[in-house]
Amino acid sequence: MSNIRWPWQPSRLKDFFQSIWNFLLSQTGTFLIGVSAIAVGTYQFYINKPILKYQTAVTNIVSSINDNEIKVTVKEKEYKDLYQTTVILTNTGEQALAGEDVSKIGRDPIRIVYPPHSKVISYILDKNQTSPAVSVKLVPIKDALVLDFDFLNPGSQIAVTLLHEHPDTVFTIRGSALNVTSIGREWNKTEERIFIIAVVSAFYIFFIAAYILRHLKSRRG
Repeated sequence: MSNIRWPWQPSRLKDFFQSIWNFLLSQTGTFLIGVSAIAVGTYQFYINKPILKYQTAVTNIVSSINDNEIKVTVKEKEYKDLYQTTVILTNTGEQALAGEDVSKIGRDPIRIVYPPHSKVISYILDKNQTSPAVSVKLVPIKDALVLDFDFLNPGSQIAVTLLHEHPDTVFTIRGSALNVTSIGREWNKTEERIFIIAVVSAFYIFFIAAYILRHLKSRRG
């Protein structure tokens, strides 16, 4: 029994940590550290900071599953199932975005897009959450709602509330403008941390495991 060498014996642990240290000092290790730094920097300054971001929040107004006496009537029609989604578009850049710089209707205007099955029955500009200095009109087109605004200053936002019957409707904002090629969904801080930690951890675990296995095989050989 005394000849058995368990994986957690001091000699094995020493070899394990020595292998990790050797990996970090190797050309592959230093290369991965450099690549990771570049990847995190790129995410922070480019991917995570587009000029325009949007977020959505869904509320169940009334559900036929619940036993209640609530009645909701919109445009003289009663609904037993109704959902409310608020979509907020924010200028997170450092320069104001002029409406004249936005692609025109028929090309690629900035718009809220939703699938046909969503059954949007009503929409309004939410003035409580829209920045006071922003002048905007909502122009409906097929399966979308164009945000026709004059200026959107840095930090300013436009909020639109939509009523719809389908609970799983996913609203997105699409379009293009001068210096704007994509509009991204805003991530909260927890999502950002999880994304960065998961990607970097998976990256390192794969290469460290491959390095250790190769090192152990070379010692056995």
